[in-house]
Amino acid sequence: MSSPHPAAVRHHALKLMAQGRSVKDVAQDLGLPEQTVYRWHRTSISQSRLRQAHARIEKLEGEITVCRQVINLMREVVPPKGDTK
Repeated sequence: MSSPHPAAVRHHALKLMAQGRSVKDVAQDLGLPEQTVYRWHRTSISQSRLRQAHARIEKLEGEITVCRQVINLMREVVPPKGDTK
């Protein structure tokens, strides 16, 4: 379902709230229902948290890759316990 409001209006509303304006004030100033502005704000926060989570997952996956490489290198230098050559 698409919004009947232009994307520019949504971005402007979110920018005003990021500057500290209340949802009620932004809704009144832009002639929007408060519920619409609340929903935009809530969605914006959710999307931001999702982006942060994706970035964190990517970083952790990189760390796992490095750990696996270190483990493989260590296996070449130090044989597993109980392994006799």
